[in-house]
Amino acid sequence: MTQLPSQITPIYANNLTEKQLVINQELPILLNKSKEELEDLLNSDVIFDTFMENVEQVRNMKNLQDEMRMGNENLARKILSQEEELIKLRNSVDGQEKGLKEIYSNFEEKLKVQQEVLKRFSPSILITKLKSETQQSDDLSEQMAKSFLDGELEVDDFLKHFREVRKVYHLRNAKVERVSKQPGILGSI
Repeated sequence: MTQLPSQITPIYANNLTEKQLVINQELPILLNKSKEELEDLLNSDVIFDTFMENVEQVRNMKNLQDEMRMGNENLARKILSQEEELIKLRNSVDGQEKGLKEIYSNFEEKLKVQQEVLKRFSPSILITKLKSETQQSDDLSEQMAKSFLDGELEVDDFLKHFREVRKVYHLRNAKVERVSKQPGILGSI
């Protein structure tokens, strides 16, 4: 059973309809109003508004709305005050990102140059170059031998230079043979 406010007597409460009990519980102030006062409330917006402004529950609700509105305004001001900082940070990030892109682009260009330079030292190119130099040393020693046989070189000059050229040829040829037997030897360099 619903509990009745202390100002309603049990006899009077028995005569109230269900709607009147709800009104009595929610707005007991209406029970003290006369029929004319209640009709004035219903017929006049000004009187109704004035009455509602004096009802404690309505005042509490308005106070709560005002507090929430002020809280939302404060929160919005706080967020808006941080918006400038956020914009500055975004601009800073954008600037740093552009700088990073420039640095990365410069890095990629230098990496390409490095790759081009390093191609000269790839194992296949080194082997080809070593074989070519070996062949040149052999050709040079053959030319020297021919020049000596044709009488264009003295014996001392021929021996001195021929030995050096053949020494270089044999060193290079030994390296070519070693690389041929151990192909991975240049990959570990």
